[in-house]
Amino acid sequence: MLPTLSEVLTKAEPTGIDLLVPEFNPPDPHPSTDRQQLQIRAESQWHSAIASVETLLLKSLPSPIGVQDLSEETVIEGLLITSPLPLFSHPAIVSQLQTITFTTPHSNRQLLPCKSTGSDRDLDQSHHFPIELLPTDPLADERFCLVLTNRFSLLVVLGEENGVPSCQFSFDPDDLDLAWKSLRGRMMLTAPHHLSYLDELAAQFSPIEPDYRCVMAFGQYLLEHQPVATLAPVQPTVEVPTKLAADVELIQALTHEIRTPLTTIRTMTRLLLRQPDLSPRVLKRLSAIDRECTEQINRMELIFSAVELATTQPSQAVDLTTMSISQLLEQSLPQWQQQAERRNLDLAVDIPHQLPAVVSNPTILDRVLTGLVENFTRNLPSGSRIQVEVTPVGDRLKLQLQSQQEADEHPYTTHKQRHSIGQLLTFQPETGNLSLNMNVTKNLFQLLGGKLIVRQSPQQGEVLTIFLPLSMIAQS
Repeated sequence: MLPTLSEVLTKAEPTGIDLLVPEFNPPDPHPSTDRQQLQIRAESQWHSAIASVETLLLKSLPSPIGVQDLSEETVIEGLLITSPLPLFSHPAIVSQLQTITFTTPHSNRQLLPCKSTGSDRDLDQSHHFPIELLPTDPLADERFCLVLTNRFSLLVVLGEENGVPSCQFSFDPDDLDLAWKSLRGRMMLTAPHHLSYLDELAAQFSPIEPDYRCVMAFGQYLLEHQPVATLAPVQPTVEVPTKLAADVELIQALTHEIRTPLTTIRTMTRLLLRQPDLSPRVLKRLSAIDRECTEQINRMELIFSAVELATTQPSQAVDLTTMSISQLLEQSLPQWQQQAERRNLDLAVDIPHQLPAVVSNPTILDRVLTGLVENFTRNLPSGSRIQVEVTPVGDRLKLQLQSQQEADEHPYTTHKQRHSIGQLLTFQPETGNLSLNMNVTKNLFQLLGGKLIVRQSPQQGEVLTIFLPLSMIAQS
């Protein structure tokens, strides 16, 4: 008898303030609009809303702690409840918000390790735990995100409004209080042992009246994150090999078997890092373990995502949207620098202070770029110099990676041999590195609206050039 969150918002009484009306672009009731189109539009609105929630959280939460400060206890800054999977993985969010995920039997199998989008690429399990829904609970058919902090409270729901697919949101404290009570009732049935702790957090971060500036900012972020399908290039038809079934099953099993123990090791390592009075030597080694585990988890996550995209039907194209390439590079360059330094490589970056926006998928692009840079650095001998150049060229943005080696070294004498494993993976025996082969990587960039060109140069060895379409809005 507990209501779904869509029902909570649909039945909510009008607030009298337009900005707080719990509706997000309600679907067009015109009879010519079929259900599939409505579902696609609602899901597009959901992705835009969740990206906006993440931006709002990052603007409002304190800066994330650094690796050197992990021995200190993290202060919980709020409560985040999602379904059916975790939605955020940025360090500032996962380290400061207590995250609860209402899962279904299907989604629960994906929670460990869970998917990720940010630079840390995975959830800190000490601040996250799942609660499984009853098999017959209609809430299992919804996606939602409830945020409770001292700075703002917000609920976003993807479900149905009067039988029509829709995405709704609300800042209204009464709506959010009803939503919390609905979720709490479900916890009483399946996870009563968590109630005492969660009741404390819910009382500490009870829904608050929204600041108009917060609501206006959220509305602006919705516009910025709205997919621009009319501006996106035509999605190319990616040829999928006909005999992928065996490869897909192998990769799914492989990534699961590798990621699961690594996630456990990393979680235990981070718990140790929080212990007081660690010697610098122990802290350094634990941090190295954390870093190596994270890199391997990221690689497996990229491989798993690539397999999903390689087997996706053309009609289920990747969502492309206008995005800030400057922000993505700002977040990613420190990690690229660390990768280079650990292999005794010099990373030189030539990026203009201001770059136009591009059209792509920020989450997947971040993963693919980081994986590409990591594989690029692993193929270079110690002492090499990596040059990263980013320049607008016509209606596209060009990102190029090339290496410069010592004069007495020929690039081909140090190039590491690669062996194909099936139709998707490449293995390097010298390093033990498992990665996506170049054809799959090129296909990923096609799905992201861009293009990857690989060429060999006698002076620079392998040169990678990536082209991404500029946003027509940015050009105008």
